[in-house]
Amino acid sequence: MQDCQPVSTPLVAKSTLTAAQSPSTPTKIEEYKVYANGLNYLEIVGAILYVTQTRPDIQYAIGVLAQFGSNPGKPHLEALKRVMRYLKGTAHFKLRLGGNDTSNTDLVGWTDSDWAQDLDTRRSVSSFTFEIAGGHISWSSKKQPTVAHSTVEAEYMAASHATREAIWLRTLLEDLGYPQVNASVIHADNQGCIALSRNPVAHSRAKHIDIRHHFIRERIANSEIDLQYCTTHDMIADIFTKPLARDAFTKFRAALGVGEF
Repeated sequence: MQDCQPVSTPLVAKSTLTAAQSPSTPTKIEEYKVYANGLNYLEIVGAILYVTQTRPDIQYAIGVLAQFGSNPGKPHLEALKRVMRYLKGTAHFKLRLGGNDTSNTDLVGWTDSDWAQDLDTRRSVSSFTFEIAGGHISWSSKKQPTVAHSTVEAEYMAASHATREAIWLRTLLEDLGYPQVNASVIHADNQGCIALSRNPVAHSRAKHIDIRHHFIRERIANSEIDLQYCTTHDMIADIFTKPLARDAFTKFRAALGVGEF
């Protein structure tokens, strides 16, 4: 891959990777599991996972590819090679911590999900990213533990995931001498999710949701968290939920603070 042709995104926009693309015969399994001078598929994935500590722009791509480590097929190998081609062209990129207004230490977050993204299990992907003083310090892209019945439910579960992280970060910042006086704003792009988080009345859309996700209502009532609407066009966490087209990917990558500095 030293002389590979760089690409502008880690995954092809709207591409899908499934277990059905994995080989079914033992010979093919061994053929695809080990390649590149004997280097194991999972070894490559593990090495790139280490890079995600400072490169959130590849968090989603490598998280998806890691799911096929026990039985990768040719499409998974090609996608992994594309990630390496992307890193080849952006090896000089860095993660910027701190922006123009470093005096503002209010914690701000973005949360998003992509409903039924996994075609094998129909589970959705939860994502969040948090910023303080102009720099993003925490991010996540994770498959949800259960199947969501609707977009609202998927977004609500993602918001719950983000709220748990926000509470932990607020405690950490207080220990470091930066107490969060105001409620931490978390941006979401689903009005139904925001309404559900503020409405304590149970109804047909919410009565089946696991009680562990409803604690977000208590945090909002205690003025620790404030869910606010933002458009999908401005949803930074979208980069953690699906393969994006070049323009959208580049925009959100810059918003995360990844680039040439």
